[in-house]
Amino acid sequence: MLDKNLKINLKKLKDMRYGENPHQQSAFYVDGGGKPGFSQFWGIELSHNNIGDANHAWKLVCDFEKPTVAIIKHANPSGIASRTNLVEAFKLAHAADTVSAFGGIIALNREPTMEMIEAMRGMFFELIVAPGYFTEVLERLKKRSVKMRVVAADKPPKLLEFTRAFNGYLVQTVDEIDESKLKWRVVSGEKPSASLYRDLEFAWKVCKHVKSNAIVIAKDEVMLGMGTGQPNRVNSVNLAMKQAGNKTKGAVMASDAFFPFPDNVILASKAGISTIIQPGGSINDDKVIAEAKKRGIRMIFTGVRHFKH
Repeated sequence: MLDKNLKINLKKLKDMRYGENPHQQSAFYVDGGGKPGFSQFWGIELSHNNIGDANHAWKLVCDFEKPTVAIIKHANPSGIASRTNLVEAFKLAHAADTVSAFGGIIALNREPTMEMIEAMRGMFFELIVAPGYFTEVLERLKKRSVKMRVVAADKPPKLLEFTRAFNGYLVQTVDEIDESKLKWRVVSGEKPSASLYRDLEFAWKVCKHVKSNAIVIAKDEVMLGMGTGQPNRVNSVNLAMKQAGNKTKGAVMASDAFFPFPDNVILASKAGISTIIQPGGSINDDKVIAEAKKRGIRMIFTGVRHFKH
């Protein structure tokens, strides 16, 4: 339960050049004697949008245990992949959407290697954020560009989230809950294999960080397509399908909230999606499940929703 009274004590750390747009003022504040949670090692001054996008990117990759690289554009991932090799993860994340990746933000949950930095050569990125940097990697980044911002970040804290609403604030705890595939319910098809479970867990984690209505298509722990911010889920499915192209056969699809109608299942079937993971809880769950069974699609209910507005 949140406290009855909340006292906010903020200290201005730095004025920004401007806010989301040039006509808006902006500054970065921290709690009382708190720390900013990040350090800039190199590059031109951070902007309001840089800090916001870097925060989204950093929180996303920190949700993964395996070495993971994500590319963020306008607070959404254009690509993300998990691998034991950071070079391969970067290349796969970039290949998911090479157009949107231009001018994006790179985030990784490991110190970048020299090999990965070399793989970035010739590509334009605004910022890179990681838990730290080897000396030789940092020196190479400095020599390569005087502009690209190089940022190291601390592990994301579990702080309350504030949103201005009317004359007050909406305050909530962070979107963290004890989740496990052991709590998931298979409502159509057979129990997934170990490799399929890895893809489902990967897609489900990514979906949590995509703005609603969120749809994520993934295979082999690589995001192939993403639909975001649409007023209806069908549009998000179509956007994700379009980005994934002809790679959807055998892939998994994650939805941040339940499917209200069977139409999304029909679209997934036509694209060759093997498995759908979603919270469940619609008044039309029976119809959605029946459609999945009819079309031979495995469906998993998580019982947990991950809206992000």
